[in-house]
Amino acid sequence: MYITVLVKTIIFALLLILSFSCDAVNTEQKNLELLLPKSFEQIYLAKFGLDFPKTLDILNRCIQYNDKQCLKAYNEVTEGKKTLQSISSSHALETTLNIIEKSCLSKDENLANFTCYGGIISLYFYNSPEQDAKILQRIKIYPKKIKNMIFDNEFHWFYNRPNKDAWISAVSTMDVDWKNDTYKQYSLNLFRKSIEEAKGETWVSK
Repeated sequence: MYITVLVKTIIFALLLILSFSCDAVNTEQKNLELLLPKSFEQIYLAKFGLDFPKTLDILNRCIQYNDKQCLKAYNEVTEGKKTLQSISSSHALETTLNIIEKSCLSKDENLANFTCYGGIISLYFYNSPEQDAKILQRIKIYPKKIKNMIFDNEFHWFYNRPNKDAWISAVSTMDVDWKNDTYKQYSLNLFRKSIEEAKGETWVSK
């Protein structure tokens, strides 16, 4: 009798723990789904924002002359960068890859532009070997439209991949509508370079 009660108590306790764990995971997921898109919209400005200071010289001039639009864009990107750096876990990466796929295929212009490209830019913050492998595997199975959106641009995360050979090998055979063969070779060559060779975009170096 005592053993039966004890077993039931243990099972009940385990179920409670499992329930709390599931609630915590669900809460974290919801928080990420709210937090990440906002950060994507912020760092989108680093590459596509007209007012964003893309070099340190331009940033210094913005500070010197108190260029409010320039500094506002810079602060937005910096805030987004700090948020992403604070949550760049494997779970956040999985959510990011899902958001990229959903937003890049969306008919909503804001999602297909700010969230989509901001999400792609954010892959810069995921460059451990495990994260890198996950990104590559996911991009391989993305629809062709998303592959084109990625490789029709020069993103800074091309430079900081830990397994450069894997990327060069995979991208060289991906189904991508390259502008021409010269641009394809140029893009592949970016994966051979180090982040120190990247130019512009002060959000990387500051």
